[in-house]
Amino acid sequence: MTMLDYIMEQPEIFRKVLEQNVEITAGFEEIFDGEKPDHVYLIASGTSCNAAKAAAPFMEHVLKREVSVFPPSQMERVFGERPLLIFISQGGKSTNMIAAVEKMKGYPRIAMTGNADGRINSMCEHYIMIPCGDEAVGPKTKGYTATILTLYLMALEAARKTGSVTEEEYREYLAVLETSSVQYQENIERTRKWMEKNEEGLQALKEIYLVGKGQSMFVAQEGALKVMETYLIPGLSYDFEEYLHGPSCSIRETTGGMYLLPMADDGDYERMQKLVAYHRSICGQVYTVGLPASEDERDCTLLNSGQWYTKPFEEMLPLQMICAVIPGKLGIDGAGMQHFKEIDKFMDVKYKEDVKQAE
Repeated sequence: MTMLDYIMEQPEIFRKVLEQNVEITAGFEEIFDGEKPDHVYLIASGTSCNAAKAAAPFMEHVLKREVSVFPPSQMERVFGERPLLIFISQGGKSTNMIAAVEKMKGYPRIAMTGNADGRINSMCEHYIMIPCGDEAVGPKTKGYTATILTLYLMALEAARKTGSVTEEEYREYLAVLETSSVQYQENIERTRKWMEKNEEGLQALKEIYLVGKGQSMFVAQEGALKVMETYLIPGLSYDFEEYLHGPSCSIRETTGGMYLLPMADDGDYERMQKLVAYHRSICGQVYTVGLPASEDERDCTLLNSGQWYTKPFEEMLPLQMICAVIPGKLGIDGAGMQHFKEIDKFMDVKYKEDVKQAE
């Protein structure tokens, strides 16, 4: 299986997760209602961390609780009288995650992994499966999507149980997510056509800035990670406004761009397009996601639900697709994973079950 194969599985995974949302969330609403947390912590690394960042604003919105995201290495202190800790790791074997779970003994802990044999599963008081199936490549795609959607549904079920959303609101949120599910396959096809039209420019990328606002900023962060994992070139992500305060000064002829446009009713919708035009006057390899239609083939026009919280399911597709396909055309497909394996030998990033048992 390749990265592209896993991307193509996403529409079906999305549909199944929505259909089985009550079973998949595995009683999280009961845990939440029982613990009555005043602060929720999502602890994760890499793509899982980016998925948690993308999910947190929606979780806060429906739960009416503060939701904070930390990498395990930065989880030093816990605030709140009744904190709830959710440890997210697709494989469940990251060494820094294992250390963080151990460190946070005494607090209610939920392990959330896509691996039934994940090391952290049995270390926590509760376990919830990320329903994405096996993803045997380094750069994760379907796991990212399934993690966000599962966190959304966990929050919705808990919000419904505790009354922070009404039954009508609950059904409206599910209807919007269903719209995203219906649009998913069409957006994959639109993304593929956009990529084919821009293949020459995408192969020539030397560095790229990814810019978004609000929810899109978190998508840009995951996009930058994917670029560095696969293209093996610098990929830097920025919040739109922060990008204007210094980083944009470094745009040069070799600096590509990916701009994730905000909703059309956002005051920065047209403002960001002005920046796109400026960037394109310096470098031709500047792309956008978010326009309803465009004569410029560099603009990837996708269907959308009309709601901010589905942006990760829409905007991430072009970034996933180019990172799955273009490196192969450059002759470097899989090279990033080989680098990671070499680093892991020296740094013990992942837990090795057989080695630990032998010790």
